[in-house]
Amino acid sequence: MNPYLVRKIVYPLHEKLMGRRTFEYLAELERLQWASPAELEELRFRKLRELLLHVRQNIPFYAERFAQAGFDPTKMQALDDLEKLPFLTKAEIKQNLERMTWKECPGGLHRYNTGGSSGEPLIFYFDKRRQAYDKAARMLTHDWWGAEVGDKELYLWGSPVEATRQDRMKELRDVLTNERLLSAFELSEAKFPEIVAAFAEFKPKSLFGYPSTIELFGRMAEKRGENLTRLGVQVVFATAELLYDHQRQAISRQFGGIPVADGYGSREGGFVSHECRMGRHHIIDPNYVVEFIRDDQAVAPGEDGEIVLTHLDAWGMPLIRYKTGDVAQPGEGACACGRSFATMQGIRGRTTDFVVTPDGRWQHALSVIYIVRDVAGVDEFKIVQHELEDVQVLVKTIPNLYPTDGDARIVAGIKKRMGDSVRVRVEKVDSIPREGSGKHRYVVSKVAQKGL
Repeated sequence: MNPYLVRKIVYPLHEKLMGRRTFEYLAELERLQWASPAELEELRFRKLRELLLHVRQNIPFYAERFAQAGFDPTKMQALDDLEKLPFLTKAEIKQNLERMTWKECPGGLHRYNTGGSSGEPLIFYFDKRRQAYDKAARMLTHDWWGAEVGDKELYLWGSPVEATRQDRMKELRDVLTNERLLSAFELSEAKFPEIVAAFAEFKPKSLFGYPSTIELFGRMAEKRGENLTRLGVQVVFATAELLYDHQRQAISRQFGGIPVADGYGSREGGFVSHECRMGRHHIIDPNYVVEFIRDDQAVAPGEDGEIVLTHLDAWGMPLIRYKTGDVAQPGEGACACGRSFATMQGIRGRTTDFVVTPDGRWQHALSVIYIVRDVAGVDEFKIVQHELEDVQVLVKTIPNLYPTDGDARIVAGIKKRMGDSVRVRVEKVDSIPREGSGKHRYVVSKVAQKGL
């Protein structure tokens, strides 16, 4: 569809029909990126205070939390007053999920879940306000790289979709909004020509997806002597994993020297920051209070700290001082691009591996993560592919919540994804072993590590 019509008519109409004020928020962000630091500080303080007043009145979990901390949002004087509240952990979210939601939220709540960067399944809810602000932030940062609303974008992405009515409706929406999804779960030599043909037919201006998957796709192209430059992609947006320098260089080279832009966020945390053309990661300041914490204290610029988020527009299920488990450093100094949004650097998220099937398909690790994370009572997990047909699943369960058929569901799900010949061993453990670095990788494939 004509990009101008999508930009000016189709997409705004779609968002309005969905009850989201996305384009109103986009116009706000476009102005605020050039606002003075003082104006941004005042805006964030006002939004934070309104959020905290809301949660004290409407959300039982936070009403009790404030009372226990002796915290009164009406007496706030500055953003730093937020530090009087305790941090929020994934464990607390799982234990208090229903008490953390706004039951009378306008437009209702929309359920999501994630494997989480630490391998702990997490259920959470979005409201339309948060959906709109996250979408507006994504639109804003795409425009930094010349990819406007309505320009064609191809997603090399993944989710466990079936041929449901909802999925068919999404496919129709994608057609109307100049977007297209190709599964990142399966890459193989056999599927490669089909994927390239889809690229060539769609002619996307931008490509969005996991850096590991996009780089693997490029390596497959190089092996076959396929020139990806002819596909006409002008910018790649990498997200959901660490973007390593070698991946950025390889992807850029594979697509003809185009820019590869990195974004940081998470399913539960939202669209937190994005790279500008100067190579700095700008925090979407109007939407967040971001803290960097080590030993419960703020770190200085250039020092590593855990990323702690307060999403100022998540009113349906607020996340206040949420500990992400990811590590980064606060940036310092003004950016040469001229935007006044704060920066972050040295982002150390968690990487995602691949699993390899006996018939030669490379599947994104999320394809098996989805299977385990959706079984009730799974507290933590780790999937290890020792050999091509040998998969071990370590599961730490929550007593009395793990179903009697949990093991069977995990085995059946992984076999469905990887093939019946794969031997799947589910083992209950008291704790999940960490990597030598101390980090947790929720999928490790010793087969994939051997290389393509």
